[in-house]
Amino acid sequence: MDFKSNEIKAGLTIVVSAAILVAFLIVIFGVDFGKQTKEYQTYLKYIGGIQTGSLVKYGGMDIGLVTEMALPQGSDTKIRLKIEVDDKTPVRIDSKAFVTSIGIMADQHIEISPGSLESPLLPPGSVIESREVLGFAQMAEPLGELNEQVQELLARVSDVFNEQNRTHLGNMLANFDNIMTQGQKQFLSVVQNLDNLTGHMASISKDLNELMDKNKGNFDQTLGHLQKTTEETTKLIADLRETMSTLDNILSSNTTSIVDIMENFQYASQNLEEFTRIVKEKPWLLVRKDAPPERKLP
Repeated sequence: MDFKSNEIKAGLTIVVSAAILVAFLIVIFGVDFGKQTKEYQTYLKYIGGIQTGSLVKYGGMDIGLVTEMALPQGSDTKIRLKIEVDDKTPVRIDSKAFVTSIGIMADQHIEISPGSLESPLLPPGSVIESREVLGFAQMAEPLGELNEQVQELLARVSDVFNEQNRTHLGNMLANFDNIMTQGQKQFLSVVQNLDNLTGHMASISKDLNELMDKNKGNFDQTLGHLQKTTEETTKLIADLRETMSTLDNILSSNTTSIVDIMENFQYASQNLEEFTRIVKEKPWLLVRKDAPPERKLP
């Protein structure tokens, strides 16, 4: 079967075009047939915007794709993601996987944090620990509630600053302005008096400093005498305590003798009292033993 030259040219054009298209697609999607990869898994509660084929980045650099997604199984509440990354990616044990985006309008992707240099590398097929990051959709509901609360607060503020309250507040400010205007002179006078008082206090402080400087020697001498007097007083009190202790011991050891002496004083006092009474009644006993004879009346 003979082919015409036009048919051969058309066929070659189609083949070349298909080859160019394949090469273009390979360049666009970055397909590398000799590229080695490794797989990991991670579990997330929220993966808004993530689907099979979504990008996986490491420190902001494209390193792989999401290859599989699975719903939670059994008691698990997280979605399982299987990711395929470049074999040279240093995923470490303390690396974290989370959902994020480069900008507000950019697509969501899986970001893997580098981790620390001291942490060992995570073996392929292991589970990368996840970190939940709030997206704009998740923050929308709290922002809506906050908006309602702000609206309610503004309504209450508007109620507080109604026409009547604004008038009342204006009157209060006007009265305060009048008070400040009328009391300006008194206020200036008080300030001037405080200034004068401050000057007097400074002068008194200066005089006291000069007095202290001039009489520093006398003060030191007086303090020395006071210290010496305190020491002597302390010693005197100690001697007095010792004397009182000795006197107490003497009284304790001679209690019986003291009682006898007191009884003898009491007997002597009674005898002296009796003698005084007899002398008063019979004073002649001081010069003679017998009483004088009675005189007969003539």
